[in-house]
Amino acid sequence: MSTANIKNVIDVIINIKDDKVLLEAFLTDLLTPVEYTEIKKRWEIIKMLDGGVNQHEIAKKLGVGIATVTRGSRELHDVNGGFRKVLNKIKKIDHPK
Repeated sequence: MSTANIKNVIDVIINIKDDKVLLEAFLTDLLTPVEYTEIKKRWEIIKMLDGGVNQHEIAKKLGVGIATVTRGSRELHDVNGGFRKVLNKIKKIDHPK
């Protein structure tokens, strides 16, 4: 997929704004059931890693390979990466100063 195509999908998602029902319907139509499930699992991996859960425990609980969890861990430790930035943003929303 070209950069322009990816930006177009991002623009569509941004324009949906806060309509969670529409966003869920869009993602359900856009992704196969397997892709949708994998995205949910990968995000769960990131949240569990951020919560301090052991990598082997995550792999076992979610039924994924340790390499998948390790990749998530590596991405999570990238302070400039999307996972860390999103988690920080969510934490600010959940716990404003």
